[in-house]
Amino acid sequence: MSDEKQNEQRHAAYAVQRFVRATYRVAVEALLVNGEARGRVLSVLSEPAFEEMAEVYGTAHEQPGRLDEVSFVGGIPGEVVDVEVSWRLPVPGRKRSRRIPPPEVRVKDVIESSYLRVTPHCVVFGACGGCQFQHLSYAAQLVWKAERVRDVLHAAGFTNLPIETAIGCEPPWEYRNHMRFSINREGRAGLTARNSHRVLPLRSCPIASPHINAVLTLVADVPLPRPQMVVRCSDLTGHTLVQPAPTPELQSRLQAHEITVRETEMEERLLDTPFRIRPSSFFQTNTRQANRMAELVLAGLPQGEKITLVDAYCGVGTFARLMADRVGRVIAIEESASAIRDARWNLREVGNVEIIQGKVEEMLPEMSGRLDGLVIDPPRAGCQRPVLDALLARHVPSVVYVSCNPDTLARDLAYLCLQNVGYVLRSVHLLDMFPQTAHVESVAILEAL
Repeated sequence: MSDEKQNEQRHAAYAVQRFVRATYRVAVEALLVNGEARGRVLSVLSEPAFEEMAEVYGTAHEQPGRLDEVSFVGGIPGEVVDVEVSWRLPVPGRKRSRRIPPPEVRVKDVIESSYLRVTPHCVVFGACGGCQFQHLSYAAQLVWKAERVRDVLHAAGFTNLPIETAIGCEPPWEYRNHMRFSINREGRAGLTARNSHRVLPLRSCPIASPHINAVLTLVADVPLPRPQMVVRCSDLTGHTLVQPAPTPELQSRLQAHEITVRETEMEERLLDTPFRIRPSSFFQTNTRQANRMAELVLAGLPQGEKITLVDAYCGVGTFARLMADRVGRVIAIEESASAIRDARWNLREVGNVEIIQGKVEEMLPEMSGRLDGLVIDPPRAGCQRPVLDALLARHVPSVVYVSCNPDTLARDLAYLCLQNVGYVLRSVHLLDMFPQTAHVESVAILEAL
């Protein structure tokens, strides 16, 4: 069978996708750490027949009993809402999967509304997997995120927590300078539905930069190659990066609207310092907040001609470049070969930065000489134990820990400050890098004892 024929059959199967649905009245009791609401079922408004559920689960699977609680996006504690729960039926003619997909849950009606509720900006909010908090006032979002950090630190053993006032993003919309859109079978760009590979076609996204939305609007009626389209932009330089490279026809269409597309690299600025970014580069997706983060990091570290600082997990060399103008020497460590290439380019005219390619957990323990301060920005998994042990052994006087995961931040800070009593936690700054979502970014300032 030809690939074209197989694709036609897959499309036909997708088009006849069927669902079994139920409706419940739910009391919202809590917001989970992933931003979903947890609700207790008060009553059943409609429920599928046993035969319908048997079609969902098949004879080889045990059917679940009546739902007692559900989790979904779009609820606020204290509310009463009606939700629709949808179980996807197997596609006719396709082998049944051993794993039964979880049901999709969406809010149909708000029966008793919280005073914290606002109208979402996006027509696909709740279905799209991108945002969790568009229905929650922005002030309430900041309170929730501050409590999230406070709760995990308290659970880790910290008392008298030095948590500063949350630094919000104003406005909390149109901030993302980097978006990855999926392309559906018709060649239309969009974002994937929650817990699904289904693409929700879009002409704009309320959290995306106006530059990105301009591109998205212009490509909405143009068939695009699958599977994805990446758009990155800079409000400061006006550069727009699109991958894969647009066709000549699309390129002309974008240029007619004064959008000049760069295909391999672009320039972004942080604290008025230029950085080269390529499609594979990691760079903060919220430039407004990234500037404030950089200011917090620099303020937490010593400066002077005799000072040596370390930028661990340096990426494209962002912090290393900003620190280089303030101290005598900077050591930048990064494992990724692609990021190292960018870092070398961004630091090519800076003479006091040494770039080391390797794993931080291997390089830091082997380093010799005095270290006066260190900034560490690890992945969501946090620091590996050799990194923390090296900080304790070296007794680095000042450490700035940038974290995108409150749970691993609390774990690592407890190891440094409580279990080994090598550092004191001076302050924790909550920086809202991703408004309308449950993601939490923090900057912790530590001082060696």
